[in-house]
Amino acid sequence: MSAAALFVCHVDTARTWRGGQAQILGLVRGLATRGHRNLVVAPPGPLADRLRAESLAWHSLVARNDLDLWSAWKLGRLLRRERPDIVHLHSGRAHAVGTWAARAAGRPPVVVSRRVDFDVSTPASRSLKYGRGVDRFLCISEGVRAVLVRAGVPAERLRVVPSGIDVERWAQLPEAGPWRRRLGVADGAPLVGTIAALAPHKDLFNLLAAAERLAAVRPDARWVVFGEGELRARLEADRRARGLEQRVAFPGFTEDVGAALAALDVFVLSSYLEGLGTSVLDAQAAGVPVVATRVGGVPEMIVDGESGWLVPPRDPEALAAAVADALARPEEARRRAERARQTVRRFSLDATVEGTLAVYREVLAERAGAGR
Repeated sequence: MSAAALFVCHVDTARTWRGGQAQILGLVRGLATRGHRNLVVAPPGPLADRLRAESLAWHSLVARNDLDLWSAWKLGRLLRRERPDIVHLHSGRAHAVGTWAARAAGRPPVVVSRRVDFDVSTPASRSLKYGRGVDRFLCISEGVRAVLVRAGVPAERLRVVPSGIDVERWAQLPEAGPWRRRLGVADGAPLVGTIAALAPHKDLFNLLAAAERLAAVRPDARWVVFGEGELRARLEADRRARGLEQRVAFPGFTEDVGAALAALDVFVLSSYLEGLGTSVLDAQAAGVPVVATRVGGVPEMIVDGESGWLVPPRDPEALAAAVADALARPEEARRRAERARQTVRRFSLDATVEGTLAVYREVLAERAGAGR
């Protein structure tokens, strides 16, 4: 198949800004600079605001749940009118609603991004979402691919295209002082933290338990969690119950990721499920030492002992011990961070765009061959 310009309709249903939406925006930008046309269908919110600010095409659609047939009908009507070459569904609800819409629109080629490693092996998932109607699933890691294989999704419908970041974006970080002063962190005191949605799979209760244990050996250490989400009240209650109100801060979501990374001495990922984790990639590109749980696609980003520390999930003792080791051996921490800064280039946004384009063209060539 030729490298002709494509028209891609991207569908997302999230109302809040998350890593997946950052990936959509980066993909759309990358496709546009390569001469491809894009239309993003999404609810009003942060993604739509950014698209409009950059004069990128956006159409409003609000899907209430996976069974929202009215939204599926409206999306199907849009697809019939616009006739995109590829329909790319970027979230779980978009997957459910979008496959129905594609059927109603004459079954254009459908690609689904799978960014989480949740189990999908239930009969309902297999029949409704992972049976028919999708030409390719784009898995952001081998860990996500393995979950789908175990669920019975045919391997020939799976392709691994890792999420990517602008690896040069954090080559020069801003001055570290502003956030540290705002958080009341004393000069020379270590600051450990993460950038994460306050969501169950991020297991920030594990992080709080680790912070409590670290206090016994590093009473000077402070922690910060940048992010918002459904668990804020419960996390703040757990912080209070552990006596960590002066040690752990929840300042909320920040747009200034560079300043947040600049303030940290160690970045921590405490998840018990994680498709890949672009916040880890950002920390690596910024040269911040990383301690992370060995889940999902995380071992594809970090080699334990070489480019960071890996620990078992839901093990606050191990998490605290790894953070203590990173703080006690700053030269070793810098060595591992520098190694990570070199290997993170494998996860560039350009690689994500090119990998995604290759899958689009593979699907279109397959459809063309079937039509002969």
